[in-house]
Amino acid sequence: MEHFEPSSSQPPAWRLPAIIGGIIVIAGLLAFFITGTGTTAPKATPTTAPTVEAAAGHGDLSNSPPAPTISVTEAYQRWQNGNVIFVDMRSGEAYTAGHLPGALSLTTPDLNQRLAALPKDGLIITYGDASRPTAGQRGAQIFRDLGYGPVAALDGGIEAWQAANLPLERP
Repeated sequence: MEHFEPSSSQPPAWRLPAIIGGIIVIAGLLAFFITGTGTTAPKATPTTAPTVEAAAGHGDLSNSPPAPTISVTEAYQRWQNGNVIFVDMRSGEAYTAGHLPGALSLTTPDLNQRLAALPKDGLIITYGDASRPTAGQRGAQIFRDLGYGPVAALDGGIEAWQAANLPLERP
């Protein structure tokens, strides 16, 4: 009887479908909560650097307290220091047309790994645009409530970044 030993150089066959499925589920949940209820959370402007609050339970994310916002100036300074990951909450077409430097789209295949690799003092900054002005705030709330942190929403979204004449990436 022949004995089969799996090759240690190849991952198990179930790993890739499980990772893709997990990404699809997370992207679906984020899309649902971003576009879901139609309510607008009030903006909060922190007086200090954004901090994260521990997510309490798994309740309705749209009713969670607003995430902190960050100014374009502070976001740019933090980006220059290399301790920021931007997450673009807009559609894939809008992302492809132009996005903040190094920004991840919700459809980025390795989104979870890239976020997990962020240094402890790193900051996740989410942003949207004028067509869905609450997308950045909702995205920050979702990431915070899922246990990522610290997180903040870019005040004014991509339009404020462009108005400040800051760099964008385009394919």
